[in-house]
Amino acid sequence: MEKARLALVGLAVTLLTGCAGPSVNTATYASFAEARSAGAVEKGLVPAMLPPSAYELRAAYATDGSERWGLFNFREADAVALRSILQPDEISFAGTEMTIPGRIEWWPVILRGTLDAERIQATGLRAYPARTAGLVFAVNWSQGRAYYWTH
Repeated sequence: MEKARLALVGLAVTLLTGCAGPSVNTATYASFAEARSAGAVEKGLVPAMLPPSAYELRAAYATDGSERWGLFNFREADAVALRSILQPDEISFAGTEMTIPGRIEWWPVILRGTLDAERIQATGLRAYPARTAGLVFAVNWSQGRAYYWTH
């Protein structure tokens, strides 16, 4: 009986830790230049394609390298540079499921769970796949803020 109980506890622990997903680290940078000098760009934690004057960056990444998320602010003058890294056509998030680790507390609620495309558009966010790097960007052009994550 004791062996069966121990086996059951072991199975429960295995299932719980297996469902937890990868471990996630986060980082904050005042500017793209700071992220670059900290090695975050070279390590692939912050995309090299971001506008050079991007500021107030936040990055999160799975320690196993499988996923990453981030946000940054950009100036109106950077809109052209940002558009150049994005595919021209918007995409819809209707019905997309976004599972965000709890550790990423700065990630907007509207981009968690089953996404509501109409609600997202009402906030001013527009979604675009990146031309390279397997990222998706949600951009609020009027506020100068963008979110990105691995696709």
